[in-house]
Amino acid sequence: HSMATLSTGGFSTSDGSLAHFDSVWVDAVATVFMLAGGIPFVLYVQALRGEPAAIWRDPQVRALVLGLVAVTAVLVLWLWLQQGMNPYSAIRYTALNVVSVVTTTGFASTDYNQWGGFALLIFFFLTFAGGCTGSTAGGIKVFRFLVGGILLSNQIRRLAHPNTVFVRKFGGRPLGEDVIVSVSVFIFLYVAAVALLSAGLSLQGLDFVTAASGAATAVSNVGPGLGPIIGPAGNFQPLPDGAKWLLSLGMLLGRLEFLTILVLLTPTFWRG
Repeated sequence: HSMATLSTGGFSTSDGSLAHFDSVWVDAVATVFMLAGGIPFVLYVQALRGEPAAIWRDPQVRALVLGLVAVTAVLVLWLWLQQGMNPYSAIRYTALNVVSVVTTTGFASTDYNQWGGFALLIFFFLTFAGGCTGSTAGGIKVFRFLVGGILLSNQIRRLAHPNTVFVRKFGGRPLGEDVIVSVSVFIFLYVAAVALLSAGLSLQGLDFVTAASGAATAVSNVGPGLGPIIGPAGNFQPLPDGAKWLLSLGMLLGRLEFLTILVLLTPTFWRG
């Protein structure tokens, strides 16, 4: 479990995942180290060289931590006020499962399928998030969301002030055109892969929730999906063989981040 936590791998020796232990301390330690696995590892090197503040200075880390706190707070209030769960249990279960999904670890300490439609919608969107670039996490990753936000902000300002030149910066450094193109292409390929994989899984006879969440969790390398079959209390064993092959392809595409596979499939690569 230690290796599967820091590597954001999520494998457990029990079908119940971390719920098998039913331990507050196990949940707390796992939450901390899953978050550690979702942070760029190069920052730990800088911290060991006498710059611990470098971790928090990174825009990705700040966005990741603040985002996790915000989502956890919203779900805690939802479970407390709408589902009747006591605040202590709501914090414990929400923190672990939110961090697990965002860092693409895949551990589960409870069946959040039972938390209502609002919570399920949030967990579905969190499946796409991912940790920081340079971490062991999968998903779209925080860096690309931040770049997308910068581009959106820049475009709005350009429309408001068309004669003004705005410099796009990330972490105090200008964003190169190659970075912008790379982020845009990746997000397009990611959305297209999830859509096509969802369609393929639907053709295998899976319902919408299972097909859509299965495609998202495979491409993001998260682990559990949503619904009674592949949700945190279920597994992928009952799925037809064709669906398992498609999900395997989706996991491979997501882990290699698409472009590597596309380059290998390009004839000019082998001729060059």
